Amino acid sequence: MSGPQEFAEDARPPSPGAPTVELVPSEPPRPAATARARLYPYPGEEEGVHFWDFWHVLNCRRWTVISSCVVTVIAVTIWTFTTPPVYTGTATLRIEKEDPHVVKFDEVVKDADSQQDYYQTQYKLLQSRTLANRVIGLLQLDQHPDFQRPERERGWLTQAEIRFRQWLVRWAPVPPPPAPQETEDLALASPLTSAVLSRLSIEPVRSSRLVRISFESHFPDLAARVPNALADAFIAQQLDQKVEATRYASQFLAKQLDETRDRLGEAEGKLNRFLKANNILFITGGDKTSQAQDLITQQLTLLSDGWLKARSERIAKESLLAQGNTQDVGTLPAVLQNPLVSKLREDLAALESEYEKLSQVFKPGYPHMRQLAEKIAESRRQLRTEIDRAAQAVQADYQAALRTEQELEGALAQQRLQAGGLADNMAKYNLLRREVDTSRDLYSSLLARLRETQISAALFTSNISIVDRAEISGMPSRPKRSTNLLVGCIAGLLGGVVLALVFEYLDTNIKDAKDVESVLRVPILGMVPSWALRRRREPADGRPFALAAQSTTASDFAEAFRNLRTSLLYSSPDHPPKTILVTSLQPEDGKTSLATNLAISLVQLGRVEVLMIDADMRRPNLHNVLSVRQAPGLSTFLTGQAELADVIVPTSVRNLSIIPSGRIPLNPAELLTSTRLPQALEGLGGRFAHIVVDTGPIFGVSDAMIVAAQVEGVVLVLRHGRASRDAAQRAIRNLMSVGAKLLGVILNDVDVRAEGYYGYYSNYGYEAEKETA
Repeated sequence: MSGPQEFAEDARPPSPGAPTVELVPSEPPRPAATARARLYPYPGEEEGVHFWDFWHVLNCRRWTVISSCVVTVIAVTIWTFTTPPVYTGTATLRIEKEDPHVVKFDEVVKDADSQQDYYQTQYKLLQSRTLANRVIGLLQLDQHPDFQRPERERGWLTQAEIRFRQWLVRWAPVPPPPAPQETEDLALASPLTSAVLSRLSIEPVRSSRLVRISFESHFPDLAARVPNALADAFIAQQLDQKVEATRYASQFLAKQLDETRDRLGEAEGKLNRFLKANNILFITGGDKTSQAQDLITQQLTLLSDGWLKARSERIAKESLLAQGNTQDVGTLPAVLQNPLVSKLREDLAALESEYEKLSQVFKPGYPHMRQLAEKIAESRRQLRTEIDRAAQAVQADYQAALRTEQELEGALAQQRLQAGGLADNMAKYNLLRREVDTSRDLYSSLLARLRETQISAALFTSNISIVDRAEISGMPSRPKRSTNLLVGCIAGLLGGVVLALVFEYLDTNIKDAKDVESVLRVPILGMVPSWALRRRREPADGRPFALAAQSTTASDFAEAFRNLRTSLLYSSPDHPPKTILVTSLQPEDGKTSLATNLAISLVQLGRVEVLMIDADMRRPNLHNVLSVRQAPGLSTFLTGQAELADVIVPTSVRNLSIIPSGRIPLNPAELLTSTRLPQALEGLGGRFAHIVVDTGPIFGVSDAMIVAAQVEGVVLVLRHGRASRDAAQRAIRNLMSVGAKLLGVILNDVDVRAEGYYGYYSNYGYEAEKETA
């Protein structure tokens, strides 16, 4: 190939008399290094995911979001307006923990559970099948039309479930078990009960003793009747349980009372027979609270007390007697306390006083004095007699006390012998006595309990009361149309966003320049707007896309190709590529049209001559685009049937020439590997400023790989939304393996309005085009 030349020198066209181009043999170029690296420096990618990345995804897939939202809203609208309305009736109950005590004694049945367990139990009882069956019987729900809907009125989910079960049973390898049958002690589960319970809801009111009973039905009157009937039935059921418990307790207590009475009678009979057999008698004091005591023990106690008392009296009288023997008898307490002795002493003292007084006047022989002396002597004699008699009485009392003590001591000794014999039988007596006392206490307790139970049976009150009864509602509880539509819109939008993100995640195609730079690690030379979308948005004017750079110089397409030209020429500022290969991953990626527009853009830069070579000798199309003959062409030259100057054909585009493909050969790859192609490229480089080579796609054939090693730069065309990341990476690896110099990637068929690219150029080009028109 020729050495580097300035861009101005290449732009000079040859003179009319210039000699024809001759082929100069040369060695084929050596493959470049296969090291994978960035060819040109470009701004690095921003790390992380930003809000605008999500916005870009949603903008690109806006129709997915809109479709999801519309479909969801339509489905929700159809379901909302076709679903039969459901009415809800709610009744409120108050459940107290403790029953009100009208009587002073406790209830027969006590609840020892905690408060939390108690209320949870009540909530479960409200949802019990027994209570539901009771309500079904009271309201005759089995005959109500709400529970007799035909199959066609059921929800589609229910119908689908029934049909799936039937299909599953039909195709199941194991035969289904036999149908259950009702027995005497077991009943079959009623579907009606399950249906009622499925519509019933129990909701406790937080931080209170209230509970709400709600029921849903398609009939507003039934929605109100069922909660009211359930509340009444729950209260009645509780009272019935209490009555049943009380009745059972009464029967149990009566039976136990009879058994206890029999045991008490038998125990008392055993005790009486034991007392008679052992000659044991018991006496009870006059006080009702005094306890019975056996006669022997009581007599022993009395004799012991009497003996102690008699002994004390004997000792006291013996002391008096000893005092009388040692002292004057008159000083004994019994003598001093004798009233007769005291009277005689007073009379004697009076006579002696009178005698002493008269002795001062009269002589002793005086008759009156003799009389007084006789009286004094008589009084002394009587006093002595009485004192002696009192001393004899003390002696007699002592003897009597001694005899009494001796007699009591003998009786006490005998009674002790009898009490010792009784002690041997007291152990059995106490056992029999305790049995009698226990039976009597138990009998008394059972009798009192039975009487309390009989009284409490007539005074039962419920701890459950109805606060609010359910009323017939004029508005259905569901479906709520406005809420459903709002939720449908939100769910549709969220679902659309999720679908858009999922589709974006699953979509492995190259979508924008960021994917090219971040995934492929190669420069992006430019992006070409979608010609098909432009034709749909604007009236058709018959202009082909392959000549868009020439026919619409003021359009966004021409601006895109000018940007592509600039990026391509400045990919190597010191040595702009002269021979450029344009290829793609697969057919119909638009590489031929892009190659033509690129060549026209290069022609427009300084009016230089540009040559296009149609190296796609399998499905050539370049001659149709530029309206030239197909043969003679490249295949004719490579086979030696024509000279190079004979196959160069001028086109309708000024300064643009073409070497068509020629006739389609049987072995295009072998022709491209010949030495005539690199010699031709080297010779043509001296005449043309740029040579644009159009080849077949990379995958499927090896033509592009062969030519890529013989040019100065390769441009890879990726169709937007069609080229996968794996395929693009594999194509780049293939190009690098043959030493090709990849200049960059062109994204074709880009919806610039959806992607948000080229907004200024699109508007600018469109406005300029309108002004030109």
